Amino acid sequence: MTAISHAATAAPTTGRAMAIGGWTLTGLFTAFMIFDSGIKLARLPMVEETGRQIGLPAGSGFSIGVAELAIVALYLFPRTAVLGAILVAALMGGTAAVHWAHGDPWASHILFGPYLAVFAWGGLWLRDARLRALLPIRR
Repeated sequence: MTAISHAATAAPTTGRAMAIGGWTLTGLFTAFMIFDSGIKLARLPMVEETGRQIGLPAGSGFSIGVAELAIVALYLFPRTAVLGAILVAALMGGTAAVHWAHGDPWASHILFGPYLAVFAWGGLWLRDARLRALLPIRR
């Protein structure tokens, strides 16, 4: 089999695998964000208590939950997905900064937001060929 014919037969499988991987990462990210937004919108006492412990203003959980849902909606809509991913990264950078300022553990608290941002960007990158062309990973 020549290199050209091998590449032609491998492309659909690779594209399909990338799309499945992308939607899997997107789904995991979205599921977590819907859960997180939901507990904030429900105004659960643990949200208020955690916010107080890290120095957030009283009652801010609800507005943070609304902002998170808006960002996730932008991320999931194809025309605004890149803007949504940029806002996800900004939001998660903010969460990392708040946890850092509070002196929380690195792996479980400070880097958790950036982990989520990597899931969001990774999912988008895997499912969008235009983004892969714009931001290629070179060997």
